[in-house]
Amino acid sequence: MEKKYHNFYAPAFDVLIENTNILQEGMELTDVMVENTVEGADSFSFTVNNAFDIVRKDFNWLDQYLSVGKKVEIKMGYYDRLQSVFFGLVTAVDITFPAGGFPQVEVRGLDISHLMMKGSSCFSWDEVKDSEIARKIAAKFKLDGVEIEESKIKHSKVVQDGESDFNFLTRLAARNGFEFFILGKTLYFRDPAKRKLELLTLEWGKNLLSFAPRINISGQVSGIEVRGWDALAKKVIVGKAGVGDETGSDDGKKSGGELVSEAFRKEIVERISCSVRSQEEADLKAKTEYNRRAKKLLTGGGESIGLPDIMPGGYLKLAGLGKTFSRTYYILGTQHTISSLGYRTTFNVEGKKI
Repeated sequence: MEKKYHNFYAPAFDVLIENTNILQEGMELTDVMVENTVEGADSFSFTVNNAFDIVRKDFNWLDQYLSVGKKVEIKMGYYDRLQSVFFGLVTAVDITFPAGGFPQVEVRGLDISHLMMKGSSCFSWDEVKDSEIARKIAAKFKLDGVEIEESKIKHSKVVQDGESDFNFLTRLAARNGFEFFILGKTLYFRDPAKRKLELLTLEWGKNLLSFAPRINISGQVSGIEVRGWDALAKKVIVGKAGVGDETGSDDGKKSGGELVSEAFRKEIVERISCSVRSQEEADLKAKTEYNRRAKKLLTGGGESIGLPDIMPGGYLKLAGLGKTFSRTYYILGTQHTISSLGYRTTFNVEGKKI
């Protein structure tokens, strides 16, 4: 990393609005911040200090670049090694006329996923997999990239009942144990457990500045039992999942299911009644719900030197934290900030075992 980013000397960024580098237009920007997440819309903000011409008593660039609806790309890194960390639209412009000093313009925006949150649709599909629906909806937004993993179950009917496209795809992803999010110009609809790619390693006392892990078994169970009714065969369908069904190659030793059984000296099984039409669907529902809980066993937040490689949807290896916490984590969200204090990256992570 040190070699790639010139020993982290000279943090730098570029902001492109409608494909124009606004720094080269003469704008002075401070407090450039980008937040990325797998659980909603990415966002950005920055402040322009010299947008107001005190002689003309009017703003420069306000209509041409600093107005809502403009396309924005932000890159961060060091010196000449910059990496794209955001692509989206300007959604808000805040202007402050202070008692003393020059007016300031704060520009804020959201990524493409916020467009998918607008409005609602009513539609139905017959004899279709959820991944096929995801492809059809993604095509409406003309994204540059799409990474959609094939889902297993073909449903006789799927209904989008007054939901936004974003909420609908989030629901479909959840019932398959998938994640759905947009990062940059790419839509992801996939099983995160199959993407065991470590982005990089951070070590406390070196490039990892701080880390605060938390172990919590309050939401953990030993097993999940899903019960439904097969109307054709006139029988109960039971799907089960428990210890050993954790997805991914987690490098911890004990799962939340094991820890909660040890703590209460018995198995804690939660039974759920729901509409499932096959054994395969019941098994998937049980496994998905069990893993949804399992991944909340170990959570944490940390801060490192600024690294644009740290992005949601990937994995991060932390070292120097003792045998319990030195391990690989899944990245839920990040915040990249370049200010007068330099370039810093904060992140939130989770893990299924300790």
